[in-house]
Amino acid sequence: MNKMRNIFAFCLGCLALFVGCAGFTEDVNGDVADDNPVDVRQIESQYALARVAQSGKVERSAAGDSITIVLEINGGCVKEGESFAYDENFYFADSLTFAYSFRGDTLLLSKIREPDPYEADQERYEESFIFVGGTAGKLDGIWKNTQCRYREEKMGCMSDGYDQFLKFYGDKVEYRFADREDYDYMQTVFVDQLFDFLGNGGSIQLETPYYYSDTKFGQESSGISILEKTNTTVKFTHADLTFELSVDYAHYKDSLHVTLKSGDVSCVGTVRDMDDVLPGMCSDDNADYLWKSSSGAYTYERMNSSEFETCIDGILGRKREL
Repeated sequence: MNKMRNIFAFCLGCLALFVGCAGFTEDVNGDVADDNPVDVRQIESQYALARVAQSGKVERSAAGDSITIVLEINGGCVKEGESFAYDENFYFADSLTFAYSFRGDTLLLSKIREPDPYEADQERYEESFIFVGGTAGKLDGIWKNTQCRYREEKMGCMSDGYDQFLKFYGDKVEYRFADREDYDYMQTVFVDQLFDFLGNGGSIQLETPYYYSDTKFGQESSGISILEKTNTTVKFTHADLTFELSVDYAHYKDSLHVTLKSGDVSCVGTVRDMDDVLPGMCSDDNADYLWKSSSGAYTYERMNSSEFETCIDGILGRKREL
């Protein structure tokens, strides 16, 4: 789980969040703004309702062609010796520099991506993240990440379960995110893992994988037959059993509650997730659920993946291998 937390860590390294972690489809034709006319008022309304993730400052180059975004953390849960305590004076800042330009009504934030040292045959390439909602030629304003980007002028898009917003105003910046109302929770990495678990065992990771779209590999390899489906529920058969999966509620970087039913048995999966740990949660009583982030402060994550898996094994009459 530490590896997953590092991948999806919530500080600005994940303005590499703009890099996207799943669901990237290359070679999309056309222009984002042309294919989907921008409703500026709708974006402003979405931004107003979105949750504030971090704020900080923006430094603009003298030439007016690049910016450095600095997102800050003020106050955090830290470990002093062997005990946890909330430190109001804790401070951390993370920064990332982008070239910026405008293409019609879209803002492009661009940077050079270095090759992954763990992947073979990779080269440096330029990647530009596409934002809409502001005023052409003017950085100040509210900009929504379209989930699309250019890689060496080839456009590709993702389908993640949350929207991201940046607001630039003078030398300040604010980063917000909001759950997407139309997101298909039944076409995610989690559901892929669940189907694969039903057929082949293994493990299921709750929380983060629920917010990234995926293929139907698990369904195809595990003998799953879909009977009914909405964006938050799916009814299917497997091994002569009928299952109903539902997302009861899902809020990115906050909480998740899912139910898998078969017959009279209901298996419940839950997650509580906080990047900004409240003072009352920063205690030794929660030591098993506090995880050190790249900022040095601790985040909180509690989930019941093991219990969820055991319950499913019970439905299948399958014993857990320890």
